[in-house]
Amino acid sequence: MNSIKSKKGIRLAIGIFSGVLVGLLTSNIALWLPIGIAIGAALEYSKKS
Repeated sequence: MNSIKSKKGIRLAIGIFSGVLVGLLTSNIALWLPIGIAIGAALEYSKKS
């Protein structure tokens, strides 16, 4: 069974997108954008093999 490897940086992009989305929904994008970047970077770092 072959697994599909994700492209480099896709988890970071997901974190940024989710931070922007939550920031827009709560009208506090200045807070949620860095949180999204931090979450995306953590996901990217933790999945390195």
